Amino acid sequence: MNGQRHATVVAAATLALTLTPLIGIFEGLGWAFPVMLTIAMIATAGSLMRAAGRGQGLQTLAMAVTLVVILTAGFGGGTGLLFVVPMPATFEHWASLAQDGVGAIIVNAPPVEATGGIMFLTVLGVGVVAILHDMFVVGLRTPALAGLTLLTMYLVPVSVAPDATAWFWFILPAVAYLWILGDDNLRRVSAFGHRFTGAGQLVGRSFPSPMARTARWSATGFVAVTLLALTLVPANTSGLIDNVAEGIQGGGESYGLGDVNPWAQLSGSLTRPEEVDVLRVTTDDPNPRYLKMHVLDELTSDGFGPNDYDGTQDLDSLDDPGDEVYTAEIENLQLEAPVVPVYGAPADLDIDGDWRIDPDTGVIVGDRSDMGDVEEYTLRYAEPAPDAETLASAAGMDPGDERWDANTARPDVPELSEIVADATAGADTVHEKVLAITQFLSVSNGFTYSLETSDAGNDEAILDFLETKRGYCQQYAASMAWMLREADVAARVVVGLSQGSRVDGNEWVLTSHDYHAWVEVYYDGPGWVTFDPTPASGVPGSVTFPWAREPAEEEDPGEEPSGNDITPEEPTAAPTDENGQTLPPEEGASGGPSEEAADGAAEPLLPFHPGWLALLPLLAVPFAPALWRGGLRRRRLRPGTLTAQTAWDEAMDLAQDYGVSIPDSYTPRQAAGVLAAAAPDAREAAAALGSAMALHRYSPRGADPAGLADALRDLYAELDKNAEPRAKYRAMFWPASLIAKASAGRAEQSARLSRRSARTTDRVRSALRRPRRSNNRDRHGVGGRA
Repeated sequence: MNGQRHATVVAAATLALTLTPLIGIFEGLGWAFPVMLTIAMIATAGSLMRAAGRGQGLQTLAMAVTLVVILTAGFGGGTGLLFVVPMPATFEHWASLAQDGVGAIIVNAPPVEATGGIMFLTVLGVGVVAILHDMFVVGLRTPALAGLTLLTMYLVPVSVAPDATAWFWFILPAVAYLWILGDDNLRRVSAFGHRFTGAGQLVGRSFPSPMARTARWSATGFVAVTLLALTLVPANTSGLIDNVAEGIQGGGESYGLGDVNPWAQLSGSLTRPEEVDVLRVTTDDPNPRYLKMHVLDELTSDGFGPNDYDGTQDLDSLDDPGDEVYTAEIENLQLEAPVVPVYGAPADLDIDGDWRIDPDTGVIVGDRSDMGDVEEYTLRYAEPAPDAETLASAAGMDPGDERWDANTARPDVPELSEIVADATAGADTVHEKVLAITQFLSVSNGFTYSLETSDAGNDEAILDFLETKRGYCQQYAASMAWMLREADVAARVVVGLSQGSRVDGNEWVLTSHDYHAWVEVYYDGPGWVTFDPTPASGVPGSVTFPWAREPAEEEDPGEEPSGNDITPEEPTAAPTDENGQTLPPEEGASGGPSEEAADGAAEPLLPFHPGWLALLPLLAVPFAPALWRGGLRRRRLRPGTLTAQTAWDEAMDLAQDYGVSIPDSYTPRQAAGVLAAAAPDAREAAAALGSAMALHRYSPRGADPAGLADALRDLYAELDKNAEPRAKYRAMFWPASLIAKASAGRAEQSARLSRRSARTTDRVRSALRRPRRSNNRDRHGVGGRA
């Protein structure tokens, strides 16, 4: 193996070692095959271009084309031409996969399943890094820069989920980097020829350097000191993706990948391609409402965010609400969050772990506990239901209340102030302002539900939503709460889960598409009251609230209003059953986010797409030289074509493959002697081949080819037996005789082209050359007299 091929193998192997932290990110090892195949094929493409004598530009281009072929075959969704050539639809499919992958990264907690968009982004990222790594190590011979690519592959999984990758994963990337540096240094030193020991003794190229032991101990010390530093120095436990998501979503408390960053979790869950069951609830409440998780009551120019939940109290401080109390047994399927989802006003909570309640918001927060450690819990709760008449006559929060500033604070946005002033014109009481803003955000005013919008929260996003009138619960809730604060009404945003879907009787299932946001408004007396401005047709498991309407002036006192009775002009109205659950839309009607998600989402992609089968022929590329060499040997030894000349050609090629040097000036008998020295047990076979070739050259009768095939087989077996392992593999997978023939063929072709070009040039010059004129013209002589 020459230096470049050896460096290619080292580059691919070191990059593969650096991928070990991915074991803590993905479930199982299904990701390993496409990732390792990507690295191997990119390395093979670069090696073949280098063997062809092409420059770095064409090498990089070949590796990039290989990556595109891999992505088309594995993640093209069948849109590629012959599964390997990308078409315009392929790039659209890739864009969709990338979007799904980013959303899944924000939402899911490691370990995640190696499918769909996450796997596409992984293979794409590994492929790009593999191209740069090969370029640094082999093409440009700058191994120090390879530390950047290795560091990239190590830091990505560590920064995404530091808890999923332990400190010992650093050992292999560090060893890989030292391997690259040591191998490159050895190749550079070996290029100078033989070396000498400290005592002046001549040694071969493969003899270890006198400083090798010092280098090994230095490398071991470097790795040990680095690991000690990683163990002792405290590190930030929040991942890079979480920090980026926090900055995008408008700040607030930092949450890990499995936790609920209120805005990131909400938007990511609603737009994820597949629906995942989160909770299973069994309750005696015939019409359960929403499960509260987070309360966002801090409003800045970046949007709503949760507070720090300071001043929490023991769960023993839960008060008996006095109303009808329901019991819910909740089974945790996949939820990981630092808060407990609860209904209404909790009266009692039986749950494992240390949990405390925030009295201002009613949020139950973990004290070093997480829902990921809870399999099930039991909740006793009440659902306060104030009537519309009570709310119509109730005042709002007293400006002297210590909570007033926190729940009415808002940035100065003149454009929004004008919109609120117009929307609440003529509204005097708190309830009138709430109904006016609810009506402003209604379908009758042109607002529609759509998931095809950017996340809302900051002032610019709110204004964009009010202008385009398109959005989902995130935009509706943030806009309503902000507008109420502009009208001096205490309001806040709540994030949690909607009602879900009834499975059977008193059992409900809540999925990732049931994440929802709504608004709580404060009334003097009733306290915090729930309002949902989002159109019910867009929310699976939406619940309507009977108090979210104008109180009826003429109402039959003997008629009991239904639990979810809403006037026809109510903007959030939707068909409900006898228990108040939202019924599915009729055929042809809009199905809300679940249908929209289903329309744009296919089944989860398997790690092994059928398109991978198109890549199987490419796996034979490394074995192509061996197959070619074997076919040439069989053709020479075929009885119909076997002669002394073909047998001798095969013997000389075997000698070249196994590194036996035979000068061209040697006679056949001299060459046979060299072969006999290299393969002592095949001395008679070598002598027979040499004698046959001598007779073929010098005897008019020629040579009898009988027995030459057996002689060649004996010589082949003996040469292979006596060769070193490295020479065996080189003779098998990269025969030197083929390389020599290819080089000679290229040289002959180049010479032929040069001769042809020279003849063409001469013809052109001859055609363009003007004939010379004679000065004598009509004279017949040049001397004498005329």
